[in-house]
Amino acid sequence: MQTGWERLRGHREQIEMFRRSVSRGRLGQAYLLTGPEGVGKKKFASILAQCLFCQQHGRAHLEPCGTCHSCKQQAAGTHPDFSLVELLPGKNELLIEQFIGPQERRGKEGLCHDLSLKPMSANRRIAAIDDADKMNHAAANALLKTLEEPPHGSLLLLVASNADHLLPTIRSRCQEVRFGPLNSEDVAVLLVETGIAESAEDAAEIAAACDGSLAVATELADSELRAQRRALFDALAADPYYSVETAARVMSSIEAAGGDAAVQRRRAAWFIRFCLDFYREVLEHMSGVALQRDVNLSRADSLRSRFPAAEADAVEVVGSLIERVVVAQQHLDRRMSVGLCMESLFDDLGRMTRAACAV
Repeated sequence: MQTGWERLRGHREQIEMFRRSVSRGRLGQAYLLTGPEGVGKKKFASILAQCLFCQQHGRAHLEPCGTCHSCKQQAAGTHPDFSLVELLPGKNELLIEQFIGPQERRGKEGLCHDLSLKPMSANRRIAAIDDADKMNHAAANALLKTLEEPPHGSLLLLVASNADHLLPTIRSRCQEVRFGPLNSEDVAVLLVETGIAESAEDAAEIAAACDGSLAVATELADSELRAQRRALFDALAADPYYSVETAARVMSSIEAAGGDAAVQRRRAAWFIRFCLDFYREVLEHMSGVALQRDVNLSRADSLRSRFPAAEADAVEVVGSLIERVVVAQQHLDRRMSVGLCMESLFDDLGRMTRAACAV
């Protein structure tokens, strides 16, 4: 049975950074763990707390024994000196009640109150805030007061995928630790270990397309979504490229995902992502970069053969196509109609490709 850091894939540099800080007695009181969604930041925070709570190993080694009472409690999520704040079911933001209690118990409940209490069994209290970048304004201001005067010996770990969404005053009071994406081999192993992928072959295909995020990989485990990705790749590489038919097929898939507007926007975002994946892979192939994803070289060659002969000109064309896809994501984020966003995207991709081929 794996214990401690063995349960985490990657992030050796971040582990060593904390290990050095603890061994030198320089552990701070507030850290911001930032990086892509689904790379293990929340698990990192939990294991770090387990290391600091461990009753057997010296904290300087930052390695939990996995067998003492404190280690078992933290692994089970029941340690009395560890608090976790995360999105409540059905909510898309962290609420002020989670930090300072409901109106009738304001200041007597919530994370800030719990963090100020004397530890029950350890020598410190530790709190983690998952999706910290989703705090509403009131919650962020409530937390700020605790960050300005943190309780002695406490440790606060903020986990965020988009640090830019945090108040600058909160970021300035935290030491930022950046996490990168997982490599495809680690993702593939995790997909098999967790049973998300049905086979090693499926795991490899998903891992190659998820940009190092287990959260993205979990969604791509849907075989239908992966089939739509392959079909879109074929459509974008086809000669001639039929923009109207492609847009119609994409919209049919989006509408089949369900009638809920949020679900349809999420599925539209996937098709935009697939377009971005395709053109990036073509650009990497043209540039001679060692490919890390599941690019089909015949598709890349098919598209490249229709672009200007000069390498620099062809690269510029693909760069322009990528820029247009990025604009589509911005349009979707700004609540443009899904249908209009998709139709205009594929129409522009077709127009730009035909213009390049005519050179």
